[in-house]
Amino acid sequence: MRTQGTLRLPRFAVAAGLAALTISLVFGCNQASFGGKETGAKGSRPSANGTGNDSTKNPGINGADPAIDPQAYGTPPTNDIKVPGWVQGQPLKDLVDALFAQGNNPTIGDAPGGGGDNGANQTAPGGGQGGGNGNVPVGAPGGGGPGDKGSLFSDASGVLWLPCNDQAKNDVPFKSEFFGKAGAQVRAAGELCPQVALTGDVTLLFVIDHSGSMEGALLEGPNDKTSGGSCGRLRAAQVLAEKYRAMPNVTARAGVVNFSTAARTAAGIAPIDQLPLSANVFCGADLAGFTNYYAAFSEAASVLANIPGKKLVYFVSDGSPTVGLGDARSSGLQAAQALRQIPDVTLFALFVGYTSGSANNPQGYLEQLTGDPKAVRVTANAQELVQAAASLGQPLIGIKKEDITAEVLSASGAREVKIDRLEARKDMPNRYYWVTEPFELEGQVGKPTLSQLDVSATTSFGTTVSARAEITYQMTAP
Repeated sequence: MRTQGTLRLPRFAVAAGLAALTISLVFGCNQASFGGKETGAKGSRPSANGTGNDSTKNPGINGADPAIDPQAYGTPPTNDIKVPGWVQGQPLKDLVDALFAQGNNPTIGDAPGGGGDNGANQTAPGGGQGGGNGNVPVGAPGGGGPGDKGSLFSDASGVLWLPCNDQAKNDVPFKSEFFGKAGAQVRAAGELCPQVALTGDVTLLFVIDHSGSMEGALLEGPNDKTSGGSCGRLRAAQVLAEKYRAMPNVTARAGVVNFSTAARTAAGIAPIDQLPLSANVFCGADLAGFTNYYAAFSEAASVLANIPGKKLVYFVSDGSPTVGLGDARSSGLQAAQALRQIPDVTLFALFVGYTSGSANNPQGYLEQLTGDPKAVRVTANAQELVQAAASLGQPLIGIKKEDITAEVLSASGAREVKIDRLEARKDMPNRYYWVTEPFELEGQVGKPTLSQLDVSATTSFGTTVSARAEITYQMTAP
């Protein structure tokens, strides 16, 4: 995949080309070369947990739905979200199910799912069948459990996975084969990862919490204590400043607003090389200071009101607002919304000091402040704060469901395939997961038939990002 303008040939030309390619295909491919399927019983495929035929796992199998072919499979198989291919087994299905159910992987600092194998593999979100000892409940999308309940994939004979790095460097479609009975339906799923190169004037404003709990005061914190002349807030700013400084076609400037009970401009907007990246600006705390979001965002708005070009605000705090103009939370939200009304402002919110499992998770409130879940990171400590900041060194790019389309081109022409789901990942910016509705491939028994799947989306920047796959359908006898 790549961000680019899409060049489309007339559909009759594409169909003619596909027809010619279909005729040239050689039938009778050696199945031993397709993921080692010959190691199982004839006519079966490995099950989700690798124990044998998968025909009892899918609730639509055993005659309940003739469009579900339990013996169907594609090649090459994959359980790696970074590798394109036909999904085999449960881990990747669980991961994608969990992403659509939750909108994100677990927040930084939380342990990913787990599931089967008594939760032994805690690095794989979702987990396998049974178990359910991870964070994802049994039977829920992404969790283990009989019958794959809640899975997006329980109604398809196969799922073709297309990660966003499939066409990152070229426009060569992913080539695959699918083996299944007549009428077998498939889904396609994958990632879109649009990118936009910033140009021109870009202004960074760091809005930094200096309330007492940052260093430890009044039995709170420390959540970002100064150590060795540095802190997480400073290191996060250093990482971000370096990213923007290295952009070739950007004129970057930056400034700093510090706040606790009140707010002040600690460094006015100036060329980014003049940003005072020092502990006395970014670290420390007012030990008797409270947390005033209203003051922080109001001061930020006054700094940026007449600044041209794109403006990116990085707000860092370790607590919900405790003081403000009247109600602390409401006034903080109103001030954040007023800041976002300034043209070309993007507000990022980074929270440090959240303990996993705490009742008061700030995620929802911060999403209201930024207006975009992708702009929020909730972290446990200074190290995670720096990691999270590094992932936000780019503008947010939006894709709406109405702006993504899919179609299948074959010898008989083009037909639309509906996009079933489109979700943005909350834990990674500018990554979107999509899944088509089940669709049927064209084919004839004994004759390999070629189809081309095109998925294309228009971003909020007006650019196009796309994915493409060529599918050779090897239809087997009923």
